[in-house]
Amino acid sequence: MTAAWTVVQCDACGGAVAYDPNHALVRCLFCAAVALRPVPVDAPPEPPNAVVTFAIDADAAQAAFGRWVRRSWWRPKALHAAAASLQPVWIPTWRISAEVELHWAALVAAPTRSGRRPRTGVDSGCAEVLVPASGGVGQGEMSALRPFPATHRPWQQDDRAVPSELPCVSAAGALAIGHDLLLAERLRVVSRERSLSDAGGTAELHDVRTSLDALPLWIGSFRYRDRPWRVVVNGHSGKVVGAAPLDRVKIAIVTAVVLAIALLLARCDRDVPEPSVSGAVTRSR
Repeated sequence: MTAAWTVVQCDACGGAVAYDPNHALVRCLFCAAVALRPVPVDAPPEPPNAVVTFAIDADAAQAAFGRWVRRSWWRPKALHAAAASLQPVWIPTWRISAEVELHWAALVAAPTRSGRRPRTGVDSGCAEVLVPASGGVGQGEMSALRPFPATHRPWQQDDRAVPSELPCVSAAGALAIGHDLLLAERLRVVSRERSLSDAGGTAELHDVRTSLDALPLWIGSFRYRDRPWRVVVNGHSGKVVGAAPLDRVKIAIVTAVVLAIALLLARCDRDVPEPSVSGAVTRSR
């Protein structure tokens, strides 16, 4: 990344983005605030090592948003014609791969009273995980946007046309998170291969490799009743994550129907006569 890049930070959400000055940012990509300020840097930020490429363009991202807002019956009908203001952005992520030495304990099927018996073992295999390093996109959003493909290519100068968020997680921090993710991934594979249940274990990592890569997202917002609503689109698959308003009229109608049914059932319970109890028992001879 050359010195021609400009770095700005949003005073509202704290997101920091490096971008080509030829594509100036007017609003924050993450929260749409206009409180952007230049950030002095001692050296130009390093570009990502590799990227997962954009597979959908602006029109396809807008179409994915349209399908998303129409998917739920609870959303106002007025949203069906809404358009989102979407911007592409590279989101930093650490790609961590390693040889995982897994020491596991689990239950397997067996001819016992419980139908299972304990078993332990050691397994070794490769695993790879992605650890998001974004400050502007939450971990919950990134998890909901998955999966991202494993295929990626080296960073190219043409990729500078899309703003790139600066990572807020260091390589050491990513490794601390990645250890548990690699353990879980290898444990998932071994459990499937060996038909294990209730599996747990510990892991030692060997030949660990880290790479700061970038994931493609379309980020933006749409307005409803003068309020902005944020939406994020996976730039490869078109999967959409975000919050949307609910139709208050539909909620009121459904609530009224539920209350009416509850009152009717309560009245029926009161109207049911209590069974009579016989005062004497006649004994035949």
